[in-house]
Amino acid sequence: MHPFFRFILTLMPDKIYSDVRANIGLLFKKFRKLKKLSYRKVEAITGIDHSWISKFEKGKVNFEIDTLLKLASGLKIRIHDLTDFTHDFVDE
Repeated sequence: MHPFFRFILTLMPDKIYSDVRANIGLLFKKFRKLKKLSYRKVEAITGIDHSWISKFEKGKVNFEIDTLLKLASGLKIRIHDLTDFTHDFVDE
């Protein structure tokens, strides 16, 4: 990871990480269901374990950008579709 991004991430409280992961997971779940794909089918398409995908949708796992790209590609959506939400990144 680039040092600048590592620095920025150290400024973010854990709650923000959790919220962002949950939002990305919910958007992925929405697209997966719209395409009528099961966890096992997404696993077959992407090579990512179905149980990990379930945890991902619930915001329970950390992930790398490569994994996010693989998931988006598997559903034939843009990565922007998975990050299209508002979060102010300020303490609430």
